[in-house]
Amino acid sequence: MNLKHGVREALAVRGAWVLDAVWPEYASMAAASIQPHDQLLAPGLLGRPWPARYAWPGKAEHKAGLATLRRHLAMRRVAKAGGGVRQRAYLAHDRAVARALAKAIDYRAEHLVVAQTLLPWLDEAGALGGRSYDVLMSRYPIAEIHKRLDAAAAGTAASATIADFRADPALAARETGLLARARRIVTPHHGIAALYGERAMRLAWHRPAAAAAAPGGRVAFLGPTIARQRPDLVRPLAATLEEPLVVFGEMLEPGLWDGIAIERRRFGPGWLDGIGAILHPAAITAEPRRLLAAVAAGVTLYATGECGLDPADWSPLEAFSDAFALRQTHPPA
Repeated sequence: MNLKHGVREALAVRGAWVLDAVWPEYASMAAASIQPHDQLLAPGLLGRPWPARYAWPGKAEHKAGLATLRRHLAMRRVAKAGGGVRQRAYLAHDRAVARALAKAIDYRAEHLVVAQTLLPWLDEAGALGGRSYDVLMSRYPIAEIHKRLDAAAAGTAASATIADFRADPALAARETGLLARARRIVTPHHGIAALYGERAMRLAWHRPAAAAAAPGGRVAFLGPTIARQRPDLVRPLAATLEEPLVVFGEMLEPGLWDGIAIERRRFGPGWLDGIGAILHPAAITAEPRRLLAAVAAGVTLYATGECGLDPADWSPLEAFSDAFALRQTHPPA
């Protein structure tokens, strides 16, 4: 307690922010919320924000240098491996980074703000004991990912990839329990926020500057071409188009576009040229930056709630046929 003008006053709760890769929404939140007595810990090398994705605002302490370097090298090594291989590598290195950061948490910190990627491993290290905490979400919970992939698998033809990531059930259960104990779940993702009701603190997505609205007449699928992106739901719609479907991303499962006219296109400057609509029924979308860019450019998005955007930004996939047929009959002036 502190004595001020004869009145006993509670000291401000000291906090520690234990963070991972920067999202602009969380960077804005941190810049506005971190108090002078708070601590901000993030990965880095030699006390610096390397790679640049760890460049948080303010006086961040960049720790876990060796674990950060090993994770960076591992991510490069498995970049083109199957989804299951990549995810298992990410989890193993997230654990090493989290345990190293846990050692640097100020013992006086009573409340933590933690990155979801580090949450179970901070608990494993004992860093959550006796403390309240908020969680910054970067993806659906593992148990929810399993559930959504299982649902997608039940609705698609045989796929070599849709079940390729299944984390240890014990890890999924641990994360579920920790998220249930969190004071707040913080996310800009509408689908994730909907899972947590009143405990969810939903941030506004950072949106690109609005581009000149000059949508074209082409229809696109963002890809990659893999079953969990649900190309099976896009195929019957693409079959009705007068021009080939524009397909972005890698072709990770051969045969998913057999019998459908497509045009391959790469992301880069002008990637939205001539595109008037995007079909995006993916089972899971974590960070929809390209969808935000498309909406800002006046492209119509046909999606599902898993896309993460505000419902005002997208229309149901079922609305595409009538709406786009009308657009082709009465193109914009």
